[in-house]
Amino acid sequence: MNDNSTSASGTKLILPRSLTGKSLKHFRLEGLLGEGGMGMVYRAHDSRLHRPVAVKLLSSDLIADADRKQRLLQEARAAARISHPAVAQIYDADEQDGVTFIVMELVEGKTVRELIRSKELDLLGAIDIGLQVAEGLAKAHELDIVHRDVKPANVMRTRDGHAKILDFGLAKLLDDQAGARPGSDKGLESSQMSKTQSGMLMGTPAYMSPEQARAVPVDFRADIFSVGALMFEMATGQSPFHRENFMDTLHAVAFDETPSMNAAGVYVPPELERIVSRCLQKRPEDRYPSARMLADELRRVRRNTEAGLAQKTSWRQRILEAWEQLRQQPPSRSIWFAAGAIGLGLGLYFSVSKIGLGGMVFLGFGGLFFYRHIRDRPHRIHEQFVRRVSKIPEVRLIALQGHQVTVIVDHPVAQLYGRINDHLRACNRKLYFGGPMTVSILHDVSAEQILKILSSPGVQYVREDVVQKV
Repeated sequence: MNDNSTSASGTKLILPRSLTGKSLKHFRLEGLLGEGGMGMVYRAHDSRLHRPVAVKLLSSDLIADADRKQRLLQEARAAARISHPAVAQIYDADEQDGVTFIVMELVEGKTVRELIRSKELDLLGAIDIGLQVAEGLAKAHELDIVHRDVKPANVMRTRDGHAKILDFGLAKLLDDQAGARPGSDKGLESSQMSKTQSGMLMGTPAYMSPEQARAVPVDFRADIFSVGALMFEMATGQSPFHRENFMDTLHAVAFDETPSMNAAGVYVPPELERIVSRCLQKRPEDRYPSARMLADELRRVRRNTEAGLAQKTSWRQRILEAWEQLRQQPPSRSIWFAAGAIGLGLGLYFSVSKIGLGGMVFLGFGGLFFYRHIRDRPHRIHEQFVRRVSKIPEVRLIALQGHQVTVIVDHPVAQLYGRINDHLRACNRKLYFGGPMTVSILHDVSAEQILKILSSPGVQYVREDVVQKV
């Protein structure tokens, strides 16, 4: 693999086909991790601190101009000031023998791009990543640092489930005196813009902000737009502005209306769609005024979404459901219900007249305990579990045999397993008697297996599209 670099003297240097085994300062390159438009990334070993790191060798196109190279190094060193769990730490930025490189934290896991392609993200997982990214960007923005290239390939989920924003080494350092903050009366002067952009269109077209697409000065609200595009794709599996070619994509970013998230054929809570829509507004002043506010909104929608998967039924809804069930009863059973209600009323009347109000209070507490005992019988707990789990969009089918519950889901997502098991534990805790429920969560189930389950007794819930496919 050939790549050219320019030394400080302006002499073109040819990098070896492979740099594995070579050293840059005290960083020994061990193997190529990846390659992109900004350069090559190597896994390396820091011989001073004895730790693994990632070393990005900047592309010769980025450092061909001496002023631009100096600016990039300055930006990388500024990004090293960011210390946040959701940001991959920058350790060093330097050059040696004409090779300009950035040393950063080695993050192991999967990029969001890989998670989207393998369909490993559920709704709450997408919100979690968006929330952590917004919090990391909020920290960077407080230091006047803009990422400018937030996209699925630049966000990684570590093996322990945390999000990490990559590539802050090429962030743009905001110049307060140049009036880059929103609300300032001054804009960046052309000479200052030449230092930061030098005629380059920074960012990835489908995720860049409209102001980036028009090559005008940007501030931290460009990152908020990119987070919106990231959230849109994580929740729906589709990029909102991706088109067949580069120019059409730029035009879509700058001018096309944002499509509806639910048009992609997946359920997205209206609250989340409202947040993403605000992030994707064309005018920066119509977006969230800070990433911190965006993080607060995402934290709220995550809490509401998780609660909404098992939200309690209101008393009004319960009364309406009970009335509807009563209307559907055969006349003979309705007569028995009416007779029972009359008998209960007469019993209460005579009881109050004989034992007084205090005795009735005592009986009331006893009746409440009895009600709870009856209410939390195993079959009621089973119904409650099915009602809660069936609200999870990824659940396709629920079947019950005795105390064993089988739940068939779309994809094997860790967060999904955790949520179903949380519902299981919550329901089992309410049992007064009877054996606890156990659950089996399946994902790779053939149409024949589903048809066999559907033809057996015990099916409690079937998602509508499942029936259509078998």
